[in-house]
Amino acid sequence: MESDDELDDERPSGLLLPPDDRLWRHPSELAVAGSARSGGRSGDNRMWTVAVLSGIIGALLATGVVYAVGGVRTRKVAVAALEREVDSTPVVTLASTSAESSFVTGAERVQSSCVILVARNGHETRVSNGVVFRSDGMVLTTAHMVDGAQSLTATIGTRKIAARLVASDPASDLAIVKLQGSSFDPAPMGSALDLRVGDPVINIELGGSVPGDQGSIAALGQQVTGSGGAVLTDLVAVATTGEPGMVGEPVLDSHGAVVAIGTALGKPSDRLEYATPVDLARQIAVQLLATGRVVPVWLGVEGTDVTPAEARMAGIDGGALVSRIYDDSPAQTAGLRTGDIVVGLDGHEVTSMANLIMAVHAEPPGTDMELDVDRAGRQRVFMVVLTPRPPDIN
Repeated sequence: MESDDELDDERPSGLLLPPDDRLWRHPSELAVAGSARSGGRSGDNRMWTVAVLSGIIGALLATGVVYAVGGVRTRKVAVAALEREVDSTPVVTLASTSAESSFVTGAERVQSSCVILVARNGHETRVSNGVVFRSDGMVLTTAHMVDGAQSLTATIGTRKIAARLVASDPASDLAIVKLQGSSFDPAPMGSALDLRVGDPVINIELGGSVPGDQGSIAALGQQVTGSGGAVLTDLVAVATTGEPGMVGEPVLDSHGAVVAIGTALGKPSDRLEYATPVDLARQIAVQLLATGRVVPVWLGVEGTDVTPAEARMAGIDGGALVSRIYDDSPAQTAGLRTGDIVVGLDGHEVTSMANLIMAVHAEPPGTDMELDVDRAGRQRVFMVVLTPRPPDIN
């Protein structure tokens, strides 16, 4: 990890963005324009024509269409230099606004945001994928493929562009690369928090055919040892139909929203790839761009998934069963106990322990969160304040 001073030196001057520049693309703003045509027969009787037109205009003016837009809670995070304000609420994407669910359409939409990165260091050449997540050319990719590179180039579409490493986080094996230039097309970002085992997904690995490798979610909350030697946690296991080739590529849901970033490859015989949930990747990006380092958070619980039998007995759909609470942890301070079943977090359903931990780790230290808990058949609500994870806690 570079020091803060080195990171500041590496940022070119004059890169300040206006306050309203967005970190994440908002595809729901795309509007579909329509047109209407009308025609009529002309006649000599002008009074009749005027009467008809007056009636039509009056009917149109008497008809009203009201659009009700619900409030969205957002958290604002101060980010130095490159970004002044970040909306950390999951972005409303085509996944929630479009009726289309074609993998081909989604893949084609995101292709203009996908990047091939070539890192050279002496006689060594490393090739990986990345995805543009900001219009000024910021790219999310895998850290071990770009760390230490003496030169870095990117291919996006048919263009070759110079690039540079901005910051990396060895603990998560994620990095941010800046493409030279501006006005890039960021990919629509979704959320991995609602993923379920068996959900269809697609890997957009450049160099292959569209729509790419259609697979499915094999497991959540996975832990593997990355290429850099670090133990990577909270990963999504993706079952692929072909042998995984490169890391750093976006994983899309069936609507074309990015839900994870490819991080590690499983054994070729397993046909598994491990990806970082995009919610966690976004939080890491925010912290890296703000300070050049990442401060992980914790809730201070361990546990297991509620079994179907336990869920039926409790009258719930599922949840995270707490089996251990750490001393002096946010969970202990909030009043949680062993045996509690967490069924909701900030209004979102919690279906498993992996789902709970993944949602917690996607937030910065100091975040207030509301936990919905089933305690011996009674529903209770607890407020927790996330704190930095102690160094001796994995």
